[in-house]
Amino acid sequence: MSYEPLPRRLPPWLRATLAASCLAFCAAPLAAQSLTVGALSATVVDEHGAPIRDVLVTLERRGAAFRTLTTDHAGNVELPVVTPGDYAILAEQLGYQPVRARNITVVPGAMTHVALHLTHRPPPITSVEDQVAVVTMRGATGGTSALGVLASDFDWRRDITDIARGLSQLQSSGDDRDGLAGAATGLPPTFSHLVVDGVEESLLRHPGQLEAPITTPVFSRDGMQQISVLDFGSDVEWPGTLGSIVNAQTASGNSGTHFHPWLQASSASLGGATADNPADSSTFSAAAGFTAGGAIKGDTGAWFVTANYQRLAQPTAVPFELGTAPGEPADLAGAIRTAALAHGSQNVNSWLAPTVRTWRGGSAMGRVDWQLGKTSNIAARIGVASWTEASPDLGGDATNGAGSLLDAHDFSSAIAYTTTGDNWVSETRFGVHSGTRNWTGASLAYTAFVDEGAAIGTSPTLPGDFSETGINASETFTYHSGAHTLKFGGTLLHRSVTDDWVPGSGGVYSFGDVAGFASQQGAFYQATHAGTVPGIGVTDIALFAEDGWHITPALLLTGGIRYQMEQVPDSTGKANIAWENASGLPSNLLPHLAKGLAGPRAGFAWDPSGDGRTTVRGNVGLVAGSYDVTALSEAEEYDGDVTVRRATGALAWPGLGGSSTAPVVGPAITMFAPDVRLPRAFTGELSFVRQVNGATTLTLSGAYHHSDYLLRRSDLNLIQDPVATTTEGRPVWGTLQQFGGLITPAVGSNRRFVDFDMVYGLASTGYDDDYEATAMLERRLTTGFTFFVSYTYSRTTDNLVGELSANPADHLSPFPGGLNGVSWDDGPSDLDIPHRFAATLQFHGKSPITLAAQYRLRSGLPFTPGFRAGVDANGDGSGNNDPAFIDASIPGMTQLAAANGCLSSQSGQLVARNSCRDGMVQALDLHASLALGRHLAVTVDGFNVVGTATGLMDRAAVLVDPNGSMSTNAAGQIVLPLIANTHFGQLLSRRDGSRTLRVGLQVGN
Repeated sequence: MSYEPLPRRLPPWLRATLAASCLAFCAAPLAAQSLTVGALSATVVDEHGAPIRDVLVTLERRGAAFRTLTTDHAGNVELPVVTPGDYAILAEQLGYQPVRARNITVVPGAMTHVALHLTHRPPPITSVEDQVAVVTMRGATGGTSALGVLASDFDWRRDITDIARGLSQLQSSGDDRDGLAGAATGLPPTFSHLVVDGVEESLLRHPGQLEAPITTPVFSRDGMQQISVLDFGSDVEWPGTLGSIVNAQTASGNSGTHFHPWLQASSASLGGATADNPADSSTFSAAAGFTAGGAIKGDTGAWFVTANYQRLAQPTAVPFELGTAPGEPADLAGAIRTAALAHGSQNVNSWLAPTVRTWRGGSAMGRVDWQLGKTSNIAARIGVASWTEASPDLGGDATNGAGSLLDAHDFSSAIAYTTTGDNWVSETRFGVHSGTRNWTGASLAYTAFVDEGAAIGTSPTLPGDFSETGINASETFTYHSGAHTLKFGGTLLHRSVTDDWVPGSGGVYSFGDVAGFASQQGAFYQATHAGTVPGIGVTDIALFAEDGWHITPALLLTGGIRYQMEQVPDSTGKANIAWENASGLPSNLLPHLAKGLAGPRAGFAWDPSGDGRTTVRGNVGLVAGSYDVTALSEAEEYDGDVTVRRATGALAWPGLGGSSTAPVVGPAITMFAPDVRLPRAFTGELSFVRQVNGATTLTLSGAYHHSDYLLRRSDLNLIQDPVATTTEGRPVWGTLQQFGGLITPAVGSNRRFVDFDMVYGLASTGYDDDYEATAMLERRLTTGFTFFVSYTYSRTTDNLVGELSANPADHLSPFPGGLNGVSWDDGPSDLDIPHRFAATLQFHGKSPITLAAQYRLRSGLPFTPGFRAGVDANGDGSGNNDPAFIDASIPGMTQLAAANGCLSSQSGQLVARNSCRDGMVQALDLHASLALGRHLAVTVDGFNVVGTATGLMDRAAVLVDPNGSMSTNAAGQIVLPLIANTHFGQLLSRRDGSRTLRVGLQVGN
């Protein structure tokens, strides 16, 4: 028994590109950028294009004067350090018409340049003219800023990460849940980072819910000045990540004191759809909050505070869309209820009827900015959040989540000290964050009815306790010298993470159908952990250096290097001597502790027209990722202290595990391969930005991401050679048993060493290739039509089987030796979503009415046509990784294949991985507000006004015929009793967001 070899190395052309980048740029080129501050410059000319000196230029924010400067002899002013956000500029000079330019955006790491035109005008002058200024971004920073309507409206959740719904660059979740997308660069959101005020923050989540988008309630939209998304941090100061970076800047106060409260309310009985609320639940949702801010000692300091509380209730559809399986009674819920009452008098009604999902909690955040003289500034913020979720959507589980509860808490604080000289800037940042997630469930074990695609009881992923505490410190020093801008610094991030959970700890029952449930014939599994779960301490240290070289005013070369290393615990659990003696393989190896990874990054920014309206940018780099903390925790926990019980045949539902009557198979173990390495990614981007006029911007971009050394899972305790094959050519690793619609291996028949259950080996053999192209058109005006439209086309391939499944066994390849000499695992990623479109439109005219709409459309998720969850056709221990065989001899298959092209094209063979796809998914949200005077507005929001039903899809192309039985043909091959699934591709359980009408009241500007 051995581990698989390391994945393919970077192609030669990629290695050559990296080498050339380092040689060409590492010694001298790269533009300095910042995670937290931007810069602003302006040029004022007259109607003939001549510069005007001594013009009084006032920078305004939220209607209040922020800074005042005077133009030099060339008509220029420059502010090298400006807090990111939206500003206006007022230009005044005696004998000229004063003008004000609005919607001037300053972003971190770039210079915003504004060109203003003044016209001679004799006195008296009694008004200020609004002017659409020419605004250009200079520097190498790319990415998408979520400003204005993207960040403020369509906020069913106040969480800043929900802005992903309005962006095509981030892949939305498979079931349209709120949060930081379902993926980025073709990888789950666990690979993405959140940076707030230059400090990396926690994205704590349940590690068993990989398909669930991440939320961060501690950071609400009300407290944000700016939010942007970067597919790749081209600047070496950005943290290493294989996914995307969400960069946010918290709001600060200004010279004018303000207090803006708001209130929102909605009811499920107002505007809801019957399909979303079949139980006619009259749920009520309400949210309230405020923002406040002001000055301290004139313009010396400023303060800002925001807080909100939400109680959101969402009714759900019926738990099972599928009516009945062949031969089953018409009343599925009634049949389950009757059988359950006959065995232990269990009341299972909460899992057989629509439930109500509730989110209840709030957050608060405050920030103080203080100007220490003319050259130094200190900013400090602190935020807390606390919330509970009852009956949450648990993703791939067939239950409706009834009885499940999440109790969560977050804390975050940061302080930044910025000081500047004539030609240098120093930024010192320090942050602390912590979070806890406590998941609990009902006492009833998860009970699945395979043929019906239904289940009751508590999710196998519950219970679980998760916590993280982190400390982040960094220093960045930037020095300007002639045509060069030098930057260097370092960061330190220490995280202490505890993941206390074992999949299936509450017990998992699998019955072929309701008839099998009634007769108590099926399979049982339970894994429990003894002892205390240790925490994992991980320390990331990075050093970086960068130079930016303005070869000409129109051409900027950027290049630098980031050296990153990660220190993991000195051990990954105790050695399991019994396993080592039996297998000869060490069980407590550490990931490879190299000296670190030096990642060069290079880029350019070119203004071919010379007027700043057109920018061509390119970036390339090698980025170091981080070890999977979840995998480290699993290795600590699965060191022999996780005990597995299994049973097949006659079962004692519902208390088999609790009464300890199921036989103990032995321990389950997780261990690292000898050559596990730090994951990494090669990333290259190219973009074209054209400012059509002062308010409209067209962006075209393309990117390629190649990630490798990703962890893959194999079962080291699986018998070395299959014991049989099926008539389809499917290898079988155990003695198969049939219980109606369920096929499962006999306990221990697939084990190499019968005193152990599954022994997982984690090796750095995974890769991910992602190609993306995006077109964006944005128009931002104070009045009139404002819109943001983006379309992204992408293709992602990898070899990460079962990437989104909560059950570790589902990550095993069904063909570990390949299929017909070729790797079956290579194929479209589980997160391959080729087409993504998002459009947000707002109209605000001279009338008091504002209207807005947000529409999104995406491709469905890919999937591998197979069996219903629970069927283990190859006996490898996973009930959710077996592909179907498309054979015309299977009853009903001819008709099914004719109706599904992805099946008909694979007739006579085992289907390829992810060769079918769910249908397109769309959603439309609407918003309207009516101003009642200057400081009061009534708002009306409609969420999911038009939407596609999403949820748990039926991806089984074939079913095990409960009326048939397995047999062996003359050639010794196993004949499986199969029938085509006429419900293929349809919903098993609807879980999309319900149509909701919300009314609100806002006080403020």
